[in-house]
Amino acid sequence: MNATDITQMAEDLRYLIQSDMDDRAFQIQRRLADELDRYKGKDNKYVDDNIKEIQEIYMDKEQEERGTIENEEVILVRPYEVSSFSTSFISNEINNLEKYMKFVKTPSQTRIFRPPPYYQSLKSRGEQDPNFWKEIATAFLDKKKNTDTARNGCQIPMYQGGPPHEPYFIAIDNRDQIIIGLSKKIVATHVVGELEVLI
Repeated sequence: MNATDITQMAEDLRYLIQSDMDDRAFQIQRRLADELDRYKGKDNKYVDDNIKEIQEIYMDKEQEERGTIENEEVILVRPYEVSSFSTSFISNEINNLEKYMKFVKTPSQTRIFRPPPYYQSLKSRGEQDPNFWKEIATAFLDKKKNTDTARNGCQIPMYQGGPPHEPYFIAIDNRDQIIIGLSKKIVATHVVGELEVLI
């Protein structure tokens, strides 16, 4: 782990806290607190003080977590375990996926759109099922499309995400694959089959 990894973890932690995902944030705090032990005691008071402060925040949070459950038996339950998908279930999955879209990095090349980092579907292990992922990603694109372009006479709906200076675009190509790329033009070229998509 290097300084860039620590910075990325800190950014992820900030986003997760803002998204009110306390459990995931707590997991990252735990990893960060553990990893920071490696950097202690290298004769750099500034680094040691910062590490101590971060680890104290984690310890305070851990004490809070322990204090709230004390002697109770805790059973973790996933929100959904269904065999057939209702409209409201799909809507909930779409809204759930939208929370994770901030983690999607703009790719350097057009490729198949995979689940974002840290993504967990509401259906137990749904993110690991390629068919389920495709169904949710397709529904997400259908409901959340926010831009379009044309290529060879075809109108192509797309989802644009990412920061304004580094956007990404998601669309469905002519082989029914969900693809992501760094510009409308490039994605449109792949959609109509003029270029091959990286797997």
